[in-house]
This record gives sequence, C-alpha cells and structure tokens, in this order.
Amino acid sequence: MRILVTAMLSAIVFLGISCGKDKDNNDSRNRRFVSMKLDNRVYLAENPQGVLTLPNLSDENPDNDYPTMKITATTYNGDALTFTLAAPLAFTPGVYPATKKGNGMVVLLSSSYYSTLTSVGSTDFAITITSLDNTYVEGTFSGTLTDATGVGGPRVVKDGAFRAIITTQK
Repeated sequence: MRILVTAMLSAIVFLGISCGKDKDNNDSRNRRFVSMKLDNRVYLAENPQGVLTLPNLSDENPDNDYPTMKITATTYNGDALTFTLAAPLAFTPGVYPATKKGNGMVVLLSSSYYSTLTSVGSTDFAITITSLDNTYVEGTFSGTLTDATGVGGPRVVKDGAFRAIITTQK
C-alpha cells in the first residue's frame, strides 16, 4: 500500500511540473523585445511598439500606395531603435534589405555622446521577418550601420532579433 501511495504522489508531482513547463514556454512566446549586438555590446529593449499602416490608394501621393510597418523601442539606457519596412502588396515572412526603398533601421545612441546610426547607404543591412500573424511580428536583422553625424565610422550589428505586437492603422 505504501508503494502505491508513493507512486501516485510521484505521478501527481511529475504531472504538475510538466504542466508548469508548458505555461513557461507560452509566457516566453509572449515576451516582446528588440536585442542586438553593436560593436560587441548588447542592447536590449523591452515591449517595442509596432504599427502597420495600410496603403492609401484614394489620394495622388504614390509614396503611400503600399503597406508600411514601423517598430520602435527604447533601451534601458535611453537608446532609441526604429525599424521601417515596406512591402509591395502585403507583409510576408522573408528578407527586407535596406537597399529597397522604405526598409531600414535608425539607432539613436544616448550613452556617452549622442550619435545617430542609420542603414541608409548600407549594402548589407537586412531585416528578416521569420513569423507574422495578426498580432505578432518576429524576426532578425544584421548588417552595417553608418554614423549619420559623420563622427565615427561604420558600425556592425550582429545577432539582432525582435518580437513585437503590431497594431493596424489606416
């Protein structure tokens, strides 16, 4: 009888622990962030904001005839990270190179001195959307950013990753 009770308690504890792990995996899926390594320094921003703007075909402005996405985040040190993406028809998982109009990244660094890094003119910077649904966008990014202030040289972004909730605006 003692063996049976011990076995039943062990089974209950095991099942309770197993269910807890599933909850933790779901919680990590809901985590929103932007992270990257810039010159071997890690930057992390929590809870980025993503806005998807629908095309406006009713006016004569050709610059808003395609959907755009903007993801903004601020690190704990006050550095601002901004992605902009443009798609010909609709956003789908894939690579969005900075060489295409509407795609890119701007980083405003506030630590030690203010500098603005941009992907404008970069031939190797790209943002990759790996997963996209009605609520979340997730992906990676890497490449070379240039210092728009002209003070420093090119800076390399590695291991960039993001997950954000997106809202749609007309």
